[in-house]
Amino acid sequence: METKMLDVHVPLPLAERLDALAFALGLPRDEIVAEAITAWLDQEEQRRLVALRTIAAANTMIVVEHHRVIDWADSL
Repeated sequence: METKMLDVHVPLPLAERLDALAFALGLPRDEIVAEAITAWLDQEEQRRLVALRTIAAANTMIVVEHHRVIDWADSL
């Protein structure tokens, strides 16, 4: 798979946590970062899909027959 080098500045405490985790797991930092980015992107794509579905559902018009509305109003 082709890769692309990304430069990123992260707060020192975050970098230290990443280093500690990479050491503890015996994994390269780039593997952990790639997995984290993948998980975040998947989550954001899912959130966007849910939001779009919610908007679509809200825009769906529900039609109720006139006589049913009258019957409901009379029942109040």
